[in-house]
Amino acid sequence: MNGLIIGWLLLPFLLAFSSALQPKLGWWMALFCCGTTLAAGLALSLDPQPILIQLVGPSGVSLLLDGFIAPFLLLNALVSAAVLLERGRSHDDPSFCLLVMALLGSINSALVCHDLISLYVALEVVSLCAFLLIADRHKFRSMWIALRYLMVGSTALLFFLIGCAQVQASHGSFSFEGVAQTTTGALALLLVGLLTKSGLFISGLWLPRTHAEAPAEVSALLSGVVITAGAAPLVRISQATPSLATAMLWLGLASAGFAVVFALLETDVKRLLAWSTVSQIGLAVISPVTAGLFALGHGLAKACLFLLTRRCPSRQLASWPEMPLPRSVALPMRLAALSIAGCPLLVGYLAKEQLQQQLGPLPVLLVTIFSVGTAAVYMRLWASPIQRLAAGQVPAASPFPWGVALLVVALVLGNGLPLLGSDSTLWLTSFKTGSLLKALGVLLAGWALHRLMRPLRPQIKLPDLERFDDLIGGMGIMGTALVVMLSW
Repeated sequence: MNGLIIGWLLLPFLLAFSSALQPKLGWWMALFCCGTTLAAGLALSLDPQPILIQLVGPSGVSLLLDGFIAPFLLLNALVSAAVLLERGRSHDDPSFCLLVMALLGSINSALVCHDLISLYVALEVVSLCAFLLIADRHKFRSMWIALRYLMVGSTALLFFLIGCAQVQASHGSFSFEGVAQTTTGALALLLVGLLTKSGLFISGLWLPRTHAEAPAEVSALLSGVVITAGAAPLVRISQATPSLATAMLWLGLASAGFAVVFALLETDVKRLLAWSTVSQIGLAVISPVTAGLFALGHGLAKACLFLLTRRCPSRQLASWPEMPLPRSVALPMRLAALSIAGCPLLVGYLAKEQLQQQLGPLPVLLVTIFSVGTAAVYMRLWASPIQRLAAGQVPAASPFPWGVALLVVALVLGNGLPLLGSDSTLWLTSFKTGSLLKALGVLLAGWALHRLMRPLRPQIKLPDLERFDDLIGGMGIMGTALVVMLSW
């Protein structure tokens, strides 16, 4: 079994190297890697018994596979496959498939790593792959945004590496369990690194501009799966460190509230989706029990929306009421938006409902308020009418959106993911009449807030917080705030 798991982790890197020698087979190799990751996620969903692998002795590489990472693996496989299907096998750039395989493998590694140094290495590879996917050597601005992303990520991981050294000095190993016994300063350094990689709160200010400049399929990967490489270990560490539970709760809620305000006022659709990512990942990390399901629901819908943005005539939301969209774009866009807004019978609703069952009264109230704001944000994507064809008119020929179709199916079927486990009680309690009526009330309140915000939006100007010095300064602010919070 151990050999099979190690082979599965190494497979994307081996096939990425092989695709450099046989570029014509790269697309098929990448889809095969997605299939193996999907199989691993389903296997862990059906049998969530933990598998711990210790390599190179007790202080060496530690890997942990259990039910917690199953939704993250499913998300990684589905989003990567959808991007490959949308990109198409006949594309000119053979390096894209190579980079997607390397990214898939490095995210898988980050999810299963259970020691800090292995996690650091995996996150560095994730950053490098994302940098190469964002960068377009023919566009100066794209190169700068990619370099900015790399510099911010490298600075964050430098803080993380210093924290790793302090954990080893205080505990004698790099295990996740040692984090609970380390100093407040070391814990703050680790968190700054992971919060930045997750795109949370002030540490996530790199997201909007990066998404706006990256190609749509790269934005889908960044928002769908790259941020989970930091979010999943962050939740793991908070599970092993009781003192972190309260800090993560309020940091997640702060991220959700802070970013939803910016999303409500944003005029560019890709930046709106990026701000929404900062908000939704904040909600994903506040409860280890629902983190995987929440990340799955968010990642599937957000990847779908980013892939659809390249089929829209304009990114400026002000022009959408006069911009009819074909059904192949408008209908999946509405469905994905409803899922993130928490519409019943979609995986986004299930994730939010189960999250609220894990929280106390005040956090539940705040999550409900932020959910109203999220619903108002996504009502804006309903502004565009559906294109109607005149009698006898034939729609313009276009390739079938296989990737988008895969994500839409997953958004519907994802509702049944908790049933793959042994306990379906939590799933059944999510569909009580009161819960369904509350969800519909949130959607209605979101629609009312959307209508209220329309005349006010042009009059409200929020500060620009996305300059490079702001991003680096934000890490310092977060580090100081974390030291204060963890010292209480």
